[in-house]
Amino acid sequence: MMDGWERLKFGAAITGVVFLISVLRWTADLVYPETYVTEPAYKIPGVSEPAVDLSALQRSWPAGLSEPGGRAKLRDYMSNIEKVAVPRSAEGPPAVAAPAPQVDLATLLAAADVEKGRQTARVCTSCHTFDQGGQDRIGPSLWGVVGRDVAARETFTYSSVFAAQSGSWTYERLDRYLTNPAKAVPGNKMAFAGLRKAEDRANVIAFLSTLSASPVPFPKAEKPKIAETLQRPRQGSRRPPPGSSG
Repeated sequence: MMDGWERLKFGAAITGVVFLISVLRWTADLVYPETYVTEPAYKIPGVSEPAVDLSALQRSWPAGLSEPGGRAKLRDYMSNIEKVAVPRSAEGPPAVAAPAPQVDLATLLAAADVEKGRQTARVCTSCHTFDQGGQDRIGPSLWGVVGRDVAARETFTYSSVFAAQSGSWTYERLDRYLTNPAKAVPGNKMAFAGLRKAEDRANVIAFLSTLSASPVPFPKAEKPKIAETLQRPRQGSRRPPPGSSG
C-alpha cells in the first residue's frame, strides 16, 4: 500500500504537471497570439457575403441556426466573443410607422355600432344608471346626458371641479372626456381610465345618444378639402349655361 510520503509525491507530481501545462499555454498565447475569425476566409466570385449581425444571431437563438451557414458563423463569433469586436448591425434606426390618418368624430359616429357601445358601457353600470327615471348612484344617471348641461342634474351632488364646469355634454366633449377623464376634468373623482380606441368611444357615445326621448342629431362629417377644391370653379373660367349664346 502507498504510504503518506508516496501519496504526497504523487500529488506534487500531478500539481506540477498541471502548473507546467498552464505556464506553457500562457507562454504560447503570448508568443503566438490567436487571430479569431471576423470574416470569411475566402470569397466566392459573384457571391456577396452579407455582414454578420451578431446581435441578430443572439436574438434569434436557436431559430437562427436553421439558416445556411448560421452554425458556422455563430461558432466563429461566439467561441471567444470577449476577444472579438462585436459587429454592429449595418441597418439604420428602426423605421417608425407613419401615424394613421385621424378620422373625424362625425364619420366615426355615422359608422358606430350602438350594440357594441351598449356592451362596452356595461362597465359604467357600477356607478351609473341608463334607464329613464333611474336613480343616481356613485355617479349621476346618464339618461339624457347627450346635450345636457354639465353638472346640471339636481338630484346629484357633484364635486367642486365638476360644479365649476360650464357648457353642455356635446358629442365632442363626451369624446374628449371618455378619452381621458382625469385630463379632461382634472381633479374629478371618476375612477375610470378612459377608452383609448376612437371606435370604442364612438360606439359608446352612439349608445348614450339613444338614452333620450329626443336624441341629439349626430354632427355632419366634414368634406375633404381636396373635394371642395375640385368642386369649386376657378375665377374667370366659368362656362355659360347650356343653350345660351356667346
